[in-house]
Amino acid sequence: MFPFGISMMWYSTMFGSAFYAVFGRLQYNTSATQEVCAILYGAMAQNAAMALHRAGRHSQIQPTILALIVSGTFLTGLCSVLLGKLGVGKLMLRFPTPVTNGFLGTIGFFLVRTALQVSSGVQFQYFYPINFKAFFAPGNFAKVLCLFAMVALIRHGPALLGKVMPDRLLMLTGLFCQLFPLALFYVIVCVGRIPMDVLSQTGWTYPTQGAQSFVSLWTTYSLSDADPSVLLANVPSMLMLMMMSVLCTMTGVLGITGKFPMGPDGDPSPMEVVDFNAELTTVGFGSILTALSNGVVTFHRLGSSIQLRVDGGTHRLAVLTSSCFVGTFFFTSLPLGHYIPKFFLGGLFMGSGISFLEGAFLSFRSLPPQRFRGYRLPSPQYWITVACILVAACSSPFEGIGAGLVLSLVIFLWDSSQSSPVESISTGSRIVSRTFRPIWELEALCLQGQRVLVLYLQGQLFFGSGQTLAASLVEAIEANLSADRPPLEYCILSFGKVSNIDASAAEQLKLAIRRVAEHGCQVICCRMNSQVFDALSALKVVKSPNADLQQLLGLDDDVATEDSGDFTEQVQAMTPSSPAPNSPAGLNCWTKRKSFASLHSGDYDAFDDVTDALDYTGDRVLERYLYSSQLKPYMTEYRQACRSGARLANATFESMNLLPAGFLGKMQPFCNVSLGLTSGQRLADQDALFFVLQGAIAEVDELSDGPTAQGVSIKGFQGRRQKRLRKRYPPGSIVGKYEFLLSSYQRLCNAGGTPGRVVSSKFGFTSEVWVFARASWKAIPQELASILTDLSHRQLAEERQHSILSDN
Repeated sequence: MFPFGISMMWYSTMFGSAFYAVFGRLQYNTSATQEVCAILYGAMAQNAAMALHRAGRHSQIQPTILALIVSGTFLTGLCSVLLGKLGVGKLMLRFPTPVTNGFLGTIGFFLVRTALQVSSGVQFQYFYPINFKAFFAPGNFAKVLCLFAMVALIRHGPALLGKVMPDRLLMLTGLFCQLFPLALFYVIVCVGRIPMDVLSQTGWTYPTQGAQSFVSLWTTYSLSDADPSVLLANVPSMLMLMMMSVLCTMTGVLGITGKFPMGPDGDPSPMEVVDFNAELTTVGFGSILTALSNGVVTFHRLGSSIQLRVDGGTHRLAVLTSSCFVGTFFFTSLPLGHYIPKFFLGGLFMGSGISFLEGAFLSFRSLPPQRFRGYRLPSPQYWITVACILVAACSSPFEGIGAGLVLSLVIFLWDSSQSSPVESISTGSRIVSRTFRPIWELEALCLQGQRVLVLYLQGQLFFGSGQTLAASLVEAIEANLSADRPPLEYCILSFGKVSNIDASAAEQLKLAIRRVAEHGCQVICCRMNSQVFDALSALKVVKSPNADLQQLLGLDDDVATEDSGDFTEQVQAMTPSSPAPNSPAGLNCWTKRKSFASLHSGDYDAFDDVTDALDYTGDRVLERYLYSSQLKPYMTEYRQACRSGARLANATFESMNLLPAGFLGKMQPFCNVSLGLTSGQRLADQDALFFVLQGAIAEVDELSDGPTAQGVSIKGFQGRRQKRLRKRYPPGSIVGKYEFLLSSYQRLCNAGGTPGRVVSSKFGFTSEVWVFARASWKAIPQELASILTDLSHRQLAEERQHSILSDN
């Protein structure tokens, strides 16, 4: 089938280049046959021929081989089109690099072996000749020596010629070194007047074939004569062909476009980023059409495409011209095999093969070394490449790739088991929520916060890393029991850097949570994406998420939070009640018909953010170890206001902020008192001080642009609908201190430095806020101004103290 194969190669290259020249994006790319696929085709053909030969069905060998090639080409084209249309073609670039290197090294090995077989005329088994005597016979070994000489010239000749040739001719040194052995061969033939028949009889060239028309590509063999059982047996080999063709197409596009920063002159969109999926679709349709006309797979030819553009062929006409040139050989059916010496063809094969092998065996240079007892050894991933080549040399390229994938999976699982899914760890005494707390609560949390453990998780949690996570969780809880420390009551798991979790890891985590629950420790999950939440809730790891998390995940549309907007329906359900104690005359408190329930009053095991989880656990710790003891009245009154959403009495506000009695009464005429503020409502005035007497105010940063073009969230804005909580201020706080002070000296940076302020839902349905505007500063007495200045400085210092502990 040698003449038939040559005709198929000419036709496929001609058609592939012409098709891409018309429909492709890169106007200088040549789409041609590749050595990589030729080796895979050859392996399938050899397996089919041997199977049919053993079965005695010799007449079916050629039609079956043709059917294998056509079927593999068609399936490859169909796979390329589907991957391109689905937009997942670029995922092939994530194929394990050691396996890719091993596959290319395998192709290099088969190219070298084929070169030795073609040149010597002796068949090889594995990596050695079957008949050593025939291989080292003078006539055959002379061809092998010519092969080695040509390969040496191809590999080292361009560097030597580059030292003596002018710069403008450097690009031609490689071509000269490739063609010089052929020219020298014919010089010797002409000088010695050696007939071509003698050369073919002695094995230097192929025997002459009878003249065949180009239509023989479609008339010589019939696909109906193929053996269906052999075709089905080679389907796994076709899958390898499909995979490697898609991978080579992607790497070809990446290599061609990476060589040049922009398109050539005449390109309508020189700065346009090449669409990998569109390229894959175009190549796929071309392969389907060539398969329907007895052709082979063609895709981007890296070397010739780059050389074509360097030589000035930047228009589609250049690609069409090369297609017409190849078409000349196809339509004329020139018997090139009779005129091309075998060692020349072998030299081209061996040159490419050695390059592939060199890249594979030296790939350890680009991999991090492994240290063993003071020695620097190649990375374990490097041995995947070596294993691919060795297995393929003793069996087939397909088994070599399979072995590489298996080893990659083994190393991946091993590395995953060695790396910890826990990024960092902290306790409630080292980190608090972003809800601003008075000094007595902050001190209590620093003393009793060791009862809360926070684990920050990372990576993808699957059956390998899930076991490590479960063991780490149990170990952290049980190790605390043996130490001289307070027992752990809560463990917060932050999934902010976990992209997904599989069922096995979720099951292992469930068992670990059940085990630590026996020691009195409740596990709370937070910062989960929808996939992680679904996996954990399906196994009942998460049973009772709080309202914010339900709304964020779309589980409850009736929940309103500080980030969700105004309380229209809630306001309509509100009725005014009697004034709060010590409130100015005429200032009504607002209460809801349904009593407010604070965060810690519920029984939850999942929250949206770490701050909510720390608020929940912190409030429960404070309730048990602080507020169960005898405290000053203003402390218990503050606690009651936070729990019930009631207004903070003026005297309580003054006591907890070390203010003289009656201070708020004197400040009230200079303030704009805002009553009935609802959750989500914005406070527009930025240059003012806000006295919070009921409810809470949250300072948030808002992201108006959304995620980046790559779909990646901006840091800090992964949750809460593109908002980031800076700090939440409960009753008894003053908001806007540093803006108010800095603007007095014109030192306030307004370029995104001032967060927005909204009414929070965490401390009541409504809020009462006194707004002290800039214009009132000049009107107040000096005594009040001095007290207000001291109060602002003191709260700024306390706020800074809280910020150091709340960096979560």
